[in-house]
Amino acid sequence: MQKELVTNINAFIESIGMPVLVFDNSLRLKYFNQSARNFIPNLETNTSAEKIFSKKRISNQILQCIKTGKIEFEKMRYRTNKGPEVAVNIRDLEIDNTKLAIVTLSDLSPLSEAKMMRTDFVSNVSHEMRSPLTSILGFVETLKGPAGDDLDKREKFLDVIGKEADRMTNLVSDLLSLSLVEAKEKRKIKGYVDPGKIITAACEATSLRANNQGKRIVVTTKKDLPKIPGNQDNLFRVMVNLIENAINYSGENTIIKISANSVQKEAVFLRPAVKITVSDKGDGISQEEIPRLTERFYRVDRSRSRDIGGTGLGLAIVKHILVRHKGKLSIESIRGKGSKFSIYLPLS
Repeated sequence: MQKELVTNINAFIESIGMPVLVFDNSLRLKYFNQSARNFIPNLETNTSAEKIFSKKRISNQILQCIKTGKIEFEKMRYRTNKGPEVAVNIRDLEIDNTKLAIVTLSDLSPLSEAKMMRTDFVSNVSHEMRSPLTSILGFVETLKGPAGDDLDKREKFLDVIGKEADRMTNLVSDLLSLSLVEAKEKRKIKGYVDPGKIITAACEATSLRANNQGKRIVVTTKKDLPKIPGNQDNLFRVMVNLIENAINYSGENTIIKISANSVQKEAVFLRPAVKITVSDKGDGISQEEIPRLTERFYRVDRSRSRDIGGTGLGLAIVKHILVRHKGKLSIESIRGKGSKFSIYLPLS
């Protein structure tokens, strides 16, 4: 009977999707699941609570819970040896007139990381908006003074104010786009789209900018590209972002190449897909910086990015759209020779 009881308890706590430890009234560990062992290495039966938890308060709460069924502190935190910070939750349990305490542990690392990301995001947005606002306010004050009567200076200052206002407009637009993309990231894709038509539309939308900078867009796509599951507007935005990126960071009077073809399986994407590549002849990107390119507000060249109106959110938007489409972004770059940005969009 006792053996069957132990088996049932072990099976029960093993089915719980979080670390679980069960202590008796002598504060000895009686049962634990594999999740707990993964969380606290070298965990063994009959180990004392004081040895497992360095904080004496936790073992005192376990004992109080066994004796009275109550605990004084509902929320307790504990950091395992060389491990993450966890939340400790204690509840009483009685089996065959034996009082026990069941302790569950919750990893707080994702919560801490999310808070840090939110703090960094707010800080970055504030910084990005403060610079153009400061510039606009400064020039407005100048124009209110004697400079307002100087036609040449007034035209120059108004031109700067216009550029800074455009920069803020782009930033707000990208922030809204990123928010919308993230909100829909887990929604299922319902329709199918023609990747060739999306490439054509994106090239038409960016051709004026390319021409103004003396650059040319050349497209080479395989005929009869298969349709893929996708959202037309989302994938159009991906292509526009990648092409504008190439225009902004490629050398003068260069060609931006766009190619598209079907692939069965490649090292970076092990599924049949449509592969679209945007290549430029720019300065290139160092290998250590490539993994960070899809981070929000990350820029290889901050001053140049701001001069051309970049917000630092373009590739972050691309990444989130591709997550929804179960696709992938691959970046290859050589310093001084240029970069290739390839997206893989699965056929099914």
